[in-house]
Amino acid sequence: MASSSSSRKPEIKGRGLIDEVFSWSVRDVLNVNLYKDKPNKLTILLVKQIHQQVKRIPQTFSSATDYTKSFVEPLLEETHAELLSNVKNISRASTRGITGGSTAKYFEFPKDLFYNLLLEKKSGSENKKGFYEPEVGDLIALTNRIPTCVDDLSRPNASAYVIALVQRVNDEVPHKIQVICSKPYAFPDKESKRGGEFILFAMKIIDKVLNGDSKGSKRCSLCSAEDAQNSASPNLQEAISTLNLNPSQKTAIWSCIAARECQHQETVNLIWGPPGTGKTKMISALLFALWKMKCRTLTCTPTNNAVVEVAARVCGLVKSSLEYDTYGFGDIVLFGNGERMKIGGFQELNQVFLENRVSVLADCLSPTFGWRRKAESMIRILKYPKDEYSSVGNGKTIDSKEKVPKNTKSKDKKLSFSEFVTERFNVLEEKLTTMVRNLYTHMPTSFVTLQLAKKMMKVISLIRSIGVSITGNDGMRNELLQVLEEVLCQTVSFPKSTDDWEIGNFCLKTASLIFCTASSSIRLHNIVTKVELLVVDEAAQLRECESFIPLQLAGLRGVVLIGDEKQLPATVKSEICKKLEFGRSLFERLVSLKHTTHLLNIQYRMHPTISSFPNKEFYGGKIIDGPNVIKGSYKKQFLEGDMFGSYSFIHLTQGKVEFDDTGSGKNMVEVAVIIELLARLGKECVAKNRKISVGCIAPYKAQVDAIQSKLQSVYGRRECKLSVNVRTVDGFQGCEEDVIIISTVTGIGKKSIGFLSKPQRANVALTRARHCLWIVGNGDVLRHSSPIWKRLVKHAKNAHCFHVGNNDKTLDQAITNTLVVFDDGFLKSMINLKKPESCKEVHSLLMKLSGGLRVPQTGDVSHDSILFNMYAVNCSGFKLVWSVVMMEEGVESVQVLKVWDIFEGSLKQSQLIKRVNKFYRGCSEETRSRCKEKLQDRDLEVPKSWSKVDNISKGIASMSLTKEAGSSSSHFRDGKSGESDRPRP
Repeated sequence: MASSSSSRKPEIKGRGLIDEVFSWSVRDVLNVNLYKDKPNKLTILLVKQIHQQVKRIPQTFSSATDYTKSFVEPLLEETHAELLSNVKNISRASTRGITGGSTAKYFEFPKDLFYNLLLEKKSGSENKKGFYEPEVGDLIALTNRIPTCVDDLSRPNASAYVIALVQRVNDEVPHKIQVICSKPYAFPDKESKRGGEFILFAMKIIDKVLNGDSKGSKRCSLCSAEDAQNSASPNLQEAISTLNLNPSQKTAIWSCIAARECQHQETVNLIWGPPGTGKTKMISALLFALWKMKCRTLTCTPTNNAVVEVAARVCGLVKSSLEYDTYGFGDIVLFGNGERMKIGGFQELNQVFLENRVSVLADCLSPTFGWRRKAESMIRILKYPKDEYSSVGNGKTIDSKEKVPKNTKSKDKKLSFSEFVTERFNVLEEKLTTMVRNLYTHMPTSFVTLQLAKKMMKVISLIRSIGVSITGNDGMRNELLQVLEEVLCQTVSFPKSTDDWEIGNFCLKTASLIFCTASSSIRLHNIVTKVELLVVDEAAQLRECESFIPLQLAGLRGVVLIGDEKQLPATVKSEICKKLEFGRSLFERLVSLKHTTHLLNIQYRMHPTISSFPNKEFYGGKIIDGPNVIKGSYKKQFLEGDMFGSYSFIHLTQGKVEFDDTGSGKNMVEVAVIIELLARLGKECVAKNRKISVGCIAPYKAQVDAIQSKLQSVYGRRECKLSVNVRTVDGFQGCEEDVIIISTVTGIGKKSIGFLSKPQRANVALTRARHCLWIVGNGDVLRHSSPIWKRLVKHAKNAHCFHVGNNDKTLDQAITNTLVVFDDGFLKSMINLKKPESCKEVHSLLMKLSGGLRVPQTGDVSHDSILFNMYAVNCSGFKLVWSVVMMEEGVESVQVLKVWDIFEGSLKQSQLIKRVNKFYRGCSEETRSRCKEKLQDRDLEVPKSWSKVDNISKGIASMSLTKEAGSSSSHFRDGKSGESDRPRP
């Protein structure tokens, strides 16, 4: 959309907050405690008192002013924390080149520093990561070079960067934007040697905080759901009855309709939608009903993905109910950033997306080339063909504004009368029919009545019917003339403006259903119109201060909040704000105040064995399993064995949790087990030609990355129909898969489970699976780290779903391969072992060693080397020689057990000692020193890790974990040798 042509100075929402952010220096941004103890000098939103520290947000408020003031300082603290987080990761920020700029006409020193910027253009095929796409409300930095670290922002030249806020984006020409800057910005001359100019994305700032009253009202005693249903039109009753809703969904919908019809009080309806209970289906049905009622409704969500999903579902229902082509879509509008919403994958949304609609209507309403011009031209060619023929010089030319089809005769050649009329008609036919259809599709039904829409459709039908017989079909031609003139007469009230912004506002003013994110709803405050009902999906994920924006719209009489406070809340970066409950949603606060809620109580996602624990733990057993999930056919056994049923806890005793510099952890034993499970599922897909979707959920990004890095082995066969989705818990809310594998990232040395200890995250992780839920981790650690997980482990044991991972042969092999590396000499010796009992004894000893247990060495070990160990294998007479070596992966070096050989007799012992000592003499002193170091966790010895050492010897470096198996990376099980990739422990 082009920017408005209005000369009015743009209003800056939340100016107090913006000015404060503009005042921060780099030192201020990096100061974690900037607002913890510092007196607040702000006067944002009429708050004039000086507070010594931010205060906890209360549950109830005495007035609207008190309500607003409670969020001011936490909002500022959270804004600072979010900016701090993004600045620390500045090397990964999105960037874009600036090709030009100038001061805007509203520019006024010293505060209103408005600039128009021209950005580097994005090619049609370009979709590179890190390419900045501007959106109104973005906080950006203008800089003459792309910073690689925080220090680059505080270098001596003070003009290195300028903070700015995006005020306007030209949607029609998206590389043109308007910003307001924190200080004057000097654009370089063309001859300047300053280098390139860049935009650096910093964060999305909260646009506006308005005062309001959050108190939820109780239901009106005079307006019930039953009364609303009984008094509704038969058409509405039939529409809802055909949507296959369960009783709880119907009750929720009719309660909302009753609230809308109520004239006695404003109401707030809370709809509680636990996982799998058809929340999105219920919302879509409600909005579909409101569309039929022509109730002006705004639907908001916290995120682009959520609003697109709801809008697509509603459009699907509307499309299936339309009786007259696409007539009716004009009452629905979705607006926001098209690229971030990724609406390209939803065909129906192209009919309702505001940017597309504005472009279409601007063409149709153009006084020069629009639909009226085309209609008038069609009337002239039908009514006065000879005059038209004469006016263009006996057919020598055709209106230069109309494009002649390529297959027609040359415009320079003289046309006969018949040829001219036919050619002229054909040119107009395509344009006019397209524009007429666009009008009844995109114009609201308040402007295009059903009667008018039918006439428009008749125009299209008649034009197509006349076709090439234009000169010989008088009856049909006269009918077309009559209908066209009637339509022209009835459309004189259509908007005359061709300004994109004004057309967009017209669409928003007249729509019945409006969809956008909560933050984007700020645009509606600048439009003189009223919204009757506000519907907020994922309301428990929307911070209450963000809900201020849509809650303050004029004319609002009812609010519907749909969510589940038992699932993930809004993200809050500031630890201070977390303690102050800044992330609390309006939904959660009203629930805590015992506000009446409508529970959607039938779940259709999880097999009953999966839903059993979360239903009892988080929802008090109030959820009923739907008829589809209790059918025998819903139970799937994708892999053989009790360990791989619908619900399973796979207990692992080996493995250590390693943390990186950001505090993100991973357990490579769990990774190995999960990769083995995925590989077996992949084989199942190929063998039985079936599709299986799998979700792998982990609490840490490091674990997600570790799993993803090893997925290639799962997709070795092209015909595999296994789809794998690996995400953190936060990224999985709203998703579901056939099989969910939860990696708890627990193991030796881990005393807690971090994020998963929070009930809301645990709930999300445990409720994503349809047919199978497999939990991988250390049950003992989980039992002692969180009450929820203690109860879950107990529940799994009581249900006979608790299994030891080592009891499965292939999982046991994967675990062993992760913890131990074998020398070729050992593998050859194992092949030569004749007694199966001896093989079992060796394997038992190896499992103890890999698990961290250590036993006394045999007494005849030479003391000339303390780098290796010699253990007796029970009473078999054999001796096992092993040592600690350093292995590399990524940026770390890790201690790993290497098993050298198993033997009998002193001669082989002497030879082996010499070979091991020779190996270590080839290592650096630092490497040998690290091989000797020990890390104890109670009675267990666990591996240590270091940042990668540059001087590791060639002998050790050749044992890279990412290489194919060779002499130093072969593996064995039950006396048989084998080869595999060597994952890190």
